[in-house]
Amino acid sequence: MSETLELVGTGVSEGIALGPALLLEREARPVLRLILPPEAVEAEVARLREAVAASQRQIQSIRERLARETTSPHAYIFDAHLLMLEDPLFLDRALAAVRDHRVNAEWALQAVADRLHGLFDELTDEYLRERGSDLDDVLGRILLNLGGTSGAPKLTQLPGFYVLVADHLSPSEAAELDWQRVLAVVTEAGSATYHTSILARSFGVPAVVGLKDATRRIPPGAMVVVDGSRGQVMLEPTVPAMETYREAQAQHRLEQRRMQELGGLPALTRDGTRLILRANVEFPDEAATARLNGAEGIGLFRSEYLLGRKREWPGEERQYEIYCRLLAEMSPAPVTVRTWDVGSDDVVPGGPSCPNPALGERGLRLLQRAPQAFRDQARALLRAAAHGPLQIMFPFVSGPVELRQALAVLEEARCSLRAAGVAVPDHVPVGINLEVPGAALTADLLAREVDFFSVGTNDLIQYVLAADRVDPRVSAHYQPLHPAVLRLIAGIVRAAAPLGRPVSVCGEMACDPLQALVLVGLGVRELSMSPSAIPRVKAAARAASLPVLAELGQRCLDLPTAAEVEAEARATLAEPLRQAAEEVRRLVALQP
Repeated sequence: MSETLELVGTGVSEGIALGPALLLEREARPVLRLILPPEAVEAEVARLREAVAASQRQIQSIRERLARETTSPHAYIFDAHLLMLEDPLFLDRALAAVRDHRVNAEWALQAVADRLHGLFDELTDEYLRERGSDLDDVLGRILLNLGGTSGAPKLTQLPGFYVLVADHLSPSEAAELDWQRVLAVVTEAGSATYHTSILARSFGVPAVVGLKDATRRIPPGAMVVVDGSRGQVMLEPTVPAMETYREAQAQHRLEQRRMQELGGLPALTRDGTRLILRANVEFPDEAATARLNGAEGIGLFRSEYLLGRKREWPGEERQYEIYCRLLAEMSPAPVTVRTWDVGSDDVVPGGPSCPNPALGERGLRLLQRAPQAFRDQARALLRAAAHGPLQIMFPFVSGPVELRQALAVLEEARCSLRAAGVAVPDHVPVGINLEVPGAALTADLLAREVDFFSVGTNDLIQYVLAADRVDPRVSAHYQPLHPAVLRLIAGIVRAAAPLGRPVSVCGEMACDPLQALVLVGLGVRELSMSPSAIPRVKAAARAASLPVLAELGQRCLDLPTAAEVEAEARATLAEPLRQAAEEVRRLVALQP
């Protein structure tokens, strides 16, 4: 294999996958690029013609209504739109692209529109240059009509099994992605704490991120091998190489199945200290996987994924059904639901996005703009809590004022339900997701008003160290084992102790066996992670002893750099980690 065919990024989800590349390309809108089999080309041509004809009928109807119902002379604008649909520069070129390059209609239209935009930009007449907006209007209408046809490629319903290649995936796109047909994910942006990386690990899908120019270097339809363990992507591998990768893929799948045998074992350190390992999930379907991997409940259900790609608040009844479903699936273990949070590149429903969403109007700050959405969620959560051990967790708390506002909404919902004769438990445990330094530093004050803490290390690290967790340019500064991070976590544990408030960690630190053991050494006894990470962390915990971990934790707090902390941890935990790896190898060596 030549060197030019091997690309290297950052592996963020283990495993090996082989399959054709499916490109998600963006201009004004995301567009999937598919290579069609020869026998499907004429059907695609017909689909494009059908969408154009529908667009013509719609525009003509709009023009006639305006002419009939208003005195405005501007109905002529739609004449220009109709002329564009008939212009051979537009439609004929798009049809030719479908036939000549065997691409789907959406991509062909976008490619032709891009070329025409270039022509518009070269015009000296300002009025004619501005007609580019008309082109966008026409293009958007055709794409909308294409989306309504049976052959339309959609993220929610992929037309086959693919390796998805994209510059990035927004949380809403990742949430609606047809993960059952995604063999692997390759993105140009991202990190280990990137939302798509987290989802890929949850579904056991190999993923490589930070692969610059991936959408330009990987042709659509090319055979691709993705090694999520090594961060490698191979294009058009030789037949012998393909066989080698298939064998490695089969071995990894066997390993994953055998690892699940650890699920039935208790999470006890060698000296008998009890740990609780729970799962982070985004979708209700993941609950079964969590149980299979030995999760003792759900430590974090990210409810914002219920918003879907349209970014619309789901109704109370739909939420109630989903929360009850999670409780039934995990019974008798608890389910912790985090109330609405919006990631760093999500769009807030009901208004414009923030210039810097990671530091802007998110989490509880949305109470002011969308109070009804929080009331509906509070009602759904309280109703569901009557059916099992549900816990409510508020995100992005910066101090007591925001917490009290959220508690007031919860109490208002409780009173309204009881007034309507709806059964609500007398007490539903309420906690906060400690991810803002201001909350971490006032944990002793917050402990008086909540039942538990859950440390969200993904955000806490980026805020403490001023290092955007999804920006590869500052990835070297994003250091989970930085002394400042460890000291904050240790401080939270100390602040919670006098009132007996349990402290869990639900960030990606909990997924890494080495970092998880350091957290245990700092006093953390509950960890919540991607379901697939539970067996490895459990194996590491069973091979370690608490006195050794506690001494390690104290030494780490006195070290000045993350590199020194990691070196100390690796030296101290070399034997427990070796024993854990040996246990994994023993399980994998068993015959399937």
